[in-house]
Amino acid sequence: MLSLVYVSYATVPFSDADLDALLAKSRENNTRDGISGMLLYRDGDFLQVLEGPEDKVREAYARIARDNRHGRIMMLDESTVDERAFASWSMGFRRLKRSDIPEGFVDFFDRRFDPTTLKARGSEAYQYLLGFRQIAA
Repeated sequence: MLSLVYVSYATVPFSDADLDALLAKSRENNTRDGISGMLLYRDGDFLQVLEGPEDKVREAYARIARDNRHGRIMMLDESTVDERAFASWSMGFRRLKRSDIPEGFVDFFDRRFDPTTLKARGSEAYQYLLGFRQIAA
């Protein structure tokens, strides 16, 4: 099973209704494809983990990368896993505030990030997402 973490930013503003529609469609697609995961959103930026069958996760990531609502998409972590960390959700979701960044963590939502540094800390992005498992919608 594949676990994939990426970061991107919204190229168009997302209202609450837009986010709800995106989540509904993502959950529908993920349920169909046997994918689970978590999406964090803050001020137009996305951090997401997808997990499931390798071919389906790669197809979902390719679909996201082609979506013109996403800009500067970058894969941070890709791992083979034996079991799902987000098995309960077709797509868990949490809308964040700036104050939700735990002390000592990289701000994965900072658009001024250095891609090389950020990619080197991809496993930290995964740990960051895991921290929201208990409090996601």
